[in-house]
Amino acid sequence: MNEIALFYNFSEERMRKAKFALLPLKIRTKAVSKSEYNHPLGYLAGIKEIEPAETEFDGNGFDEEMIVMHNFTSKTVDGLIRALNKCGVGRVPLKAVITPTNKDWNSVQLYNAVKADFNEMSGK
Repeated sequence: MNEIALFYNFSEERMRKAKFALLPLKIRTKAVSKSEYNHPLGYLAGIKEIEPAETEFDGNGFDEEMIVMHNFTSKTVDGLIRALNKCGVGRVPLKAVITPTNKDWNSVQLYNAVKADFNEMSGK
């Protein structure tokens, strides 16, 4: 189904572990750099009809780790979480899936929405 997981702000070591853990599940991975934060999520995930942003991101962005998934089933999400825990990456609190609503958002817009939801659910 061409699943891809976009990884934000992972160290080289944690990204290496994640790639290794997800390889048997045939989940592609992409480390998103801050310069790519202006691009629509759908473009970053390889949705063909979505065009890149005209400019690179030059702001501060965000520093927290986040994973954004595309073309995942609930079973695949569970597999990703299990694999990351098993390989030593552990829990990543900020996770999202690309939807028809957010596929045109940039990374900072998604982060702000996910972080607000996380804070609301955790009582912060």
